[in-house]
Amino acid sequence: MLNYRYFKQALLFVMLFVSFSCRKDLGNYNYEEINAVDFGGMEKAYNALLGEKFKVSPVLKFTKDDTNDEQAYSYQWFAMKNGESLNSEIRKELATTRNLDIVVKIPSGIYDVYYIVTDKKTGVAYRTSFKLTVQTNIYEGWMVLNDVNGAARLDMVSKVNEVYTPVTDVLTSTGSELTLKGKPLDVHCYQFSFSNYGIYLSTDKGTNRVDPETFKWKNTLNIKYEMVANVPDDFHADFMASTEHPQGAGTSYMFSAGNVYYYYYVYQINYGVPINLVKEEAVPFKAAPFIARSLSSASLMPNAVLFDVDKKRFVRHINNESTCTTMPTMDNALFDYNNVGKDLVYMEYSPFNGGDVFAILKGGDGKIFLARFNLVTAIQTYYAEITGAEIGNAEKFAINPTYGYLFYNAGGKVYEYDMSLKTSKLMIDKGAEKISLLKFQKFTKAGSSRPYYESRQNQLMVCSYDAALPAERNGKMELYTVPSLNGDLTLGESYSGFGKIVSVSYRER
Repeated sequence: MLNYRYFKQALLFVMLFVSFSCRKDLGNYNYEEINAVDFGGMEKAYNALLGEKFKVSPVLKFTKDDTNDEQAYSYQWFAMKNGESLNSEIRKELATTRNLDIVVKIPSGIYDVYYIVTDKKTGVAYRTSFKLTVQTNIYEGWMVLNDVNGAARLDMVSKVNEVYTPVTDVLTSTGSELTLKGKPLDVHCYQFSFSNYGIYLSTDKGTNRVDPETFKWKNTLNIKYEMVANVPDDFHADFMASTEHPQGAGTSYMFSAGNVYYYYYVYQINYGVPINLVKEEAVPFKAAPFIARSLSSASLMPNAVLFDVDKKRFVRHINNESTCTTMPTMDNALFDYNNVGKDLVYMEYSPFNGGDVFAILKGGDGKIFLARFNLVTAIQTYYAEITGAEIGNAEKFAINPTYGYLFYNAGGKVYEYDMSLKTSKLMIDKGAEKISLLKFQKFTKAGSSRPYYESRQNQLMVCSYDAALPAERNGKMELYTVPSLNGDLTLGESYSGFGKIVSVSYRER
């Protein structure tokens, strides 16, 4: 073992040598301040339109150079897709000039743009950056599917620089390869995987999605390529109903001719055998065309409630299973889940009261009832006859997510029904105009447009049309803010020039 006394002496010798060396070198170096760059005249964030001119003119100040000689420096501008890793596909070179003066050709999205100035004499580079949001006239907004004399047409209320403007026949205007054939049924937008956003368009001749940035289409974007089993070429979804996953990949239910299909990217579950079969039963049931699904697929809570038309009962789909289960037996039940004895007229899930299913039922005597129950616990919270004006003639329904009011229309009149007071109030009278859609849009994404989403979730969408006008432009879409205490609706936004509006969904960012 090394002698401790010799170890201490050796350590002292090393310390003295280092100290002597440092004293000896002290003052031997001459430090010279290098030429630095101060960036000015630039914003922290910019918006630009694809295909349009975009210009940034930095003000550069050099600490050791008053000549401002552009030739003494090299310049580089490049964009990186926000949130993506560095690679050749994500990095987009923009320019090698002092000022950025380009026609924007990079795809729509949010980028970090970097500006690098290099002193050719010293080789030292300085960098700054800003956010750039590249938009198109189809970047974000309301997707509006119309019926024009029995034919389908997709329009859009496009958001560009915070202004919403209607765009007619958006597939044609963008040069999309998709031609909608048949009767329009449904448009649905949602994030179906972590990296893919879907805009699905359904007619009675097929269901297709389009590229969410360009609206381009190819035959592999037909819904049959998302299904496990072979289906006919004209297979279509009557409608789709999705939920949102916190990390961006939601579940989706697809309804087609009384069958319900289920998709979940996280668990690699593709649309396959219909799930409208109760576990341990041999024969599938015919599902009513309504799916009350939760807004989030973050947990293993019940994902959706369906209605069995054949046995007039509610069933639920849980835990990503391939079949459904019967509803649990409840103490002090207000009605029998497994033998409702009435037809389902309408059903949807609402976040009201922590997350309730609202079901409107019609008995053989023509009376209309409202049933409410919690989606997770299945506890029944309400069951009573709806005594509102003209409820027997009601055509469209919508549930307010904030106050739980039931909205319905009879002809051109829109009523608000308060289930607590059991009273109805006439809110809108369109006269001879007909109402084709009532809806509260469910927003899911937490992107840059979240403030707009939050202010619209309590807005009732009323889509109407005037049959006396030409079919290609007789429709309009209006958004009304719903106040508390049965107050009058306030018109917030109104857009016209559509056909008869069949379905609306928001393309979120």
